[in-house]
Amino acid sequence: MVDIIIVGAGSAAREILSIIQDINKKEDRWNIIGFIADYGQNIEKYTKGRYKIIGTINEWIPKANEFFTVAIADPKGREFVVNKLREKRAKFVNIIHPTVRINDYCKMGKGIILYPYASVGNNAKIGDFTFIQGSNIAHDVRIGEFTTVSGLCGILGNVYIGKRVFVGSHSVIIPDKAVGDDSYIGAGSVVIKNVKSGTKVFGNPAKVVDF
Repeated sequence: MVDIIIVGAGSAAREILSIIQDINKKEDRWNIIGFIADYGQNIEKYTKGRYKIIGTINEWIPKANEFFTVAIADPKGREFVVNKLREKRAKFVNIIHPTVRINDYCKMGKGIILYPYASVGNNAKIGDFTFIQGSNIAHDVRIGEFTTVSGLCGILGNVYIGKRVFVGSHSVIIPDKAVGDDSYIGAGSVVIKNVKSGTKVFGNPAKVVDF
């Protein structure tokens, strides 16, 4: 088994713990050492004493045999923490739930987390440290680094999503549209036009909002 440390102590960290446990039910792959976080939830309480926070992100020095998964849902927060650990030469792994369907000829980055029942279509390209919850990523989609796609979204064919984008649950992006870096797609939105970088949109059809 490979030693793994979960980075973060929020709700996403507990969800990713469950994904790793599901993987281990199929194959004894990951030896979960614990969590590192500078702040967060009481992991020991939520896991009935089985796991705990074993140190802080700031102070942790990665060992040669340790691998990390960064369990922080906020794209910018995830990037900040990853860069901190990169400076310490941490090694990152992909966490992919056994129910995920990945079609042929995809290109997958590192540090990716794919939640239960996600689907990735042919020739899609998924950037480093991307979260995809139980959503459908269609053929030829390109998703940039540190983006989060929440649950039950439909990212349709040939869509481009930039870096550090947050796509809220139940959203749809129709084919051939582009979403710029650092954008926010509100839950339940239907994106029928390109979204400029740094823009927040919400609604059906999605329109620029300030919230």
